[in-house]
Amino acid sequence: MNTLKNSVVSRFLFLVCFVMGKSVMANSVQDSKILFTSTRDGNAEIYTMDMDGSNQTRLTNNSSYDGDATWSPDGTQIAFVSDRDGDLEIYIMNADGTAVKRITNSPGEDNSPEWSPDGSMIAFNTSRFGNGSSEILRRNIEGGETWGLNPTRLTFAVPTHSASANNFISWSPDGLQIAFESDRDRDDPEIYLINAVDGSNMQRLTFTRALDEVPSWSPDSKQILYSTDTDGEPQNGNYEIYIMNRDGSGKTRLTSSPNSDTNPSMSNDKKYIVFESHRDGHPELYRMDADGSNVTKLTDFKGEQPTGEDEFPNGNMDPVCSPF
Repeated sequence: MNTLKNSVVSRFLFLVCFVMGKSVMANSVQDSKILFTSTRDGNAEIYTMDMDGSNQTRLTNNSSYDGDATWSPDGTQIAFVSDRDGDLEIYIMNADGTAVKRITNSPGEDNSPEWSPDGSMIAFNTSRFGNGSSEILRRNIEGGETWGLNPTRLTFAVPTHSASANNFISWSPDGLQIAFESDRDRDDPEIYLINAVDGSNMQRLTFTRALDEVPSWSPDSKQILYSTDTDGEPQNGNYEIYIMNRDGSGKTRLTSSPNSDTNPSMSNDKKYIVFESHRDGHPELYRMDADGSNVTKLTDFKGEQPTGEDEFPNGNMDPVCSPF
């Protein structure tokens, strides 16, 4: 009798744990957010939405450009870029859009902010060093009494080819390396890794005549997503999304579209990849499974498109999955 009772209790506890586990999983997916930029209200502003595209919420409201946004590791803050004070500088705000604070002040342009995994530092691109180059700079978020802002320059342009791009950075979740694109070896961008502490031990991961761009890490730091137009004629401008191992091996194509797929970001549970696609003729946001299947459209921009090639594209851009 006791054996039967214990068996029933055990099965009941297992069922409760299983249901609670399913509930927790469902809540974590439901609570996950996508950070993105949209021009739906007339100019570039920052928004969030759920992983299924619902609850699209505007966070900034400024007549200037606000974009290039990224989450802090704990999800409580957002770093972004704005030219509201005259030129592109980096700002921080709470995840609900409140308490906006400017953290850079340079005559050059500062953009593409990336948090360190512990939340204490930020790496970003800057043109403050002159010569028309874009370099990577790392510094503390706050200026403490001991270390201060402690700025550390991580890249140095090489005067060969155009050699001016060191940008679109992504800090590995384990904190060890920064992935970025650079044209340092010739006139087309490739994906590189550097030591996040001092910029040493540079490793080149792609070797094509194509444009290899916008790297981003998987949450376990084992793989890197990026976009490239390597399929077809070199530098044809039709980007597809690829994934590769941390050492550059195992390159695998995930998308196939007549128009560009770019700016990939993987969800914290590694189940989904959100990305920007121009398959409708202008930038919209999509979600797919981590293997490239089950592509789902998340946004639908209804406004007019620019008529000139140099005008800022109208639509929804630059998705970044939340760290939760």
